[in-house]
Amino acid sequence: MKTIMKNMVHSYVEFWNEAETPLDYVINIWVTALGALALTGFGKVMFELLTDPAQFSNATFGIFDTLGS
Repeated sequence: MKTIMKNMVHSYVEFWNEAETPLDYVINIWVTALGALALTGFGKVMFELLTDPAQFSNATFGIFDTLGS
């Protein structure tokens, strides 16, 4: 697990070091923001799953839940 994290961090640092143009920096910031948003959302779901699992009993996943009704 430690090696996987080390490789991920190394890849991320290399991703930033290869940026040359302003567009590269904008894309890197965008990728970083989306990754942070995904990690924050996943963390929130895990937190709620541990602290209040009853709220997931009424979870729906969009149109696919209503097609059969």
